[in-house]
Amino acid sequence: MIPEFDYAPYVWSCYGLFAIIVAWQIVQPMIQHRRLQAEIREERALTAGEYDDANP
Repeated sequence: MIPEFDYAPYVWSCYGLFAIIVAWQIVQPMIQHRRLQAEIREERALTAGEYDDANP
């Protein structure tokens, strides 16, 4: 008996949504890490007196 593919659009859309969520779970922490590193660099520059408002 050959299975019918009535549910194929549902199944593939679920796979696609799953892939998007997994990709976001990988990318989002990297973005947050970069932001935190920039924030730490800026804070260190401010406390060391190396921060110049004229040239950000």
